Amino acid sequence: MTSKSLISTEEGFTLIEIMIALVVMSIGLTALAAVQISAIQGNAFSKRMTTVVSIADEKLEQIKSSSYVDIVSESSTQITQSNMNFTRQVTVTNNSPLANTKTINVTVNWSEGSKSHSVPFTTIVSR
Repeated sequence: MTSKSLISTEEGFTLIEIMIALVVMSIGLTALAAVQISAIQGNAFSKRMTTVVSIADEKLEQIKSSSYVDIVSESSTQITQSNMNFTRQVTVTNNSPLANTKTINVTVNWSEGSKSHSVPFTTIVSR
């Protein structure tokens, strides 16, 4: 007769070790998913900011290329770009900061959800 040993000489992982490893790994993956979501939201906001700068820059360049006497304030204008709605407001202040100069403020506003955003751009032109 052969005798069998009651102590196993096989090596491996126990069920408890595997469960602990799965818990640690799932915590790490959850944290990684949260970082990924934050990065996606940041990229989306950056895209909107790039669109805002483009809208304001286009208007400022148009104003700068016009004659001094034609530079006047404008009422709010709705603009749809990149599948979003923006509002652009142009305000002109005469003789500011010096005589024969105009301060031009272009403000672009938009809303996303319950948050409203406003980005102002300012330049000065002279005669």
